[in-house]
Amino acid sequence: MKNIQPIRMCIACRSRHPKNTLLRLKQMGHDIVAHDGTGRSFYLCMSCSQNEKKVKGLVKRFKQDEKYFTKLLADLILRIRACEKSHLN
Repeated sequence: MKNIQPIRMCIACRSRHPKNTLLRLKQMGHDIVAHDGTGRSFYLCMSCSQNEKKVKGLVKRFKQDEKYFTKLLADLILRIRACEKSHLN
């Protein structure tokens, strides 16, 4: 039997990707944070997280501080890449 990877949709570009390739975030009060396993969440693909126009749209949609949001995305991307490197070794 094949092991099927779950598919999720990016909130910014609405394209579908395997779940493990997306950033998972949630809104907690007025802040956007990394998903901790509780509550509702949304997914963001890597290309949208690095696209300045898409990030500005998300900042406006969620009423966030742009510097905070871009720093959060950069930190999450670094953390994901570090995990990928450790799994390869």
